Amino acid sequence: MFSFAISEWGYQQSFADAIIYELLYLPSRLIAVYINWFVLIPLVLYRNKFLLYFVWLVLLLAVVSIAHRYFVLYWGYPKFFPQWMEGQHIHVWKFSRLFQTALIIISPVAFTTGFKLFMDWYKERRETEILKQEKTDAELKFLKSQTNPHFLFNTLNSIYGLALEKSEKTPSLILKLSDILSYTLYESNVEKVALGKELMLIENIIALEKERYEKRVVIDYRVEGDVEGIKIPPLILVPFIENAFKHGLKNEVKKGWINIYINASKDTLNFKIENSISKLEDEENNNGGGLGLQNVSRRLDLLYGEHKELHIKKTKDSYIVNLTIKSLLNEF
Repeated sequence: MFSFAISEWGYQQSFADAIIYELLYLPSRLIAVYINWFVLIPLVLYRNKFLLYFVWLVLLLAVVSIAHRYFVLYWGYPKFFPQWMEGQHIHVWKFSRLFQTALIIISPVAFTTGFKLFMDWYKERRETEILKQEKTDAELKFLKSQTNPHFLFNTLNSIYGLALEKSEKTPSLILKLSDILSYTLYESNVEKVALGKELMLIENIIALEKERYEKRVVIDYRVEGDVEGIKIPPLILVPFIENAFKHGLKNEVKKGWINIYINASKDTLNFKIENSISKLEDEENNNGGGLGLQNVSRRLDLLYGEHKELHIKKTKDSYIVNLTIKSLLNEF
């Protein structure tokens, strides 16, 4: 109101007169603004009835302008500006005056309309982002809840097979499984873990599988670079390791091989795993399509999006996974 009063000051004898003049307009402006804000915008404009909204807005301004003319000509001006009424005939319905009044009233209506549209758009956008994030979090929790049992069941099956054979390795394998269980149950219930912890889990898995397969597998496991300060989602690499052992050696009667290479530099992690494919496994076409890989691929998409590259390739005698994750030092 004060901004209007300052603008009006140039046409009045004093700033006090300008204030009074604007106060006389205040009821009309408030009525127009509130009806537009609480009725026309939510009930007409937001229902995509643009033409009807325009018609109602014009009618609102016309009615309010006429009411304002009656108000100021029969009470406001005679009380506060009697000099304006001396020798004047009252013309409530004079079109030029009504149009001028409507223009004065519509200025705050236009401003508040734009402000409300922006506020509602911003609120809707925030709610959409929150719902999207909640959906993503729920999907991540679901995928992660599937990852743990999937890996543990496969590990238990490995030990169960050795137990049936009454292997002397069973007790030591159970101890290794205990370490793995401790990690998956107590240390993986967070968004991120230190890369070093994840590598220790991978080393335990490799040790367990080495004892299980003995001379049937040759494993080349290498870690290069600096893993300090790098954090990754827990169990994000395990499904690739598990898949290599499960599908690369399940039907292998001779000797299979698995090469695992991990390189960490600055905020980038490069992971490559390659495993042999037995002829029987190739004929069954049973590699790379398991639940574990599907879950981890989806998790990577949700967590890193364009900051990750995952390439899975099958050749005549091998299965290759190349994963690169960037911006690991940034929050996701």
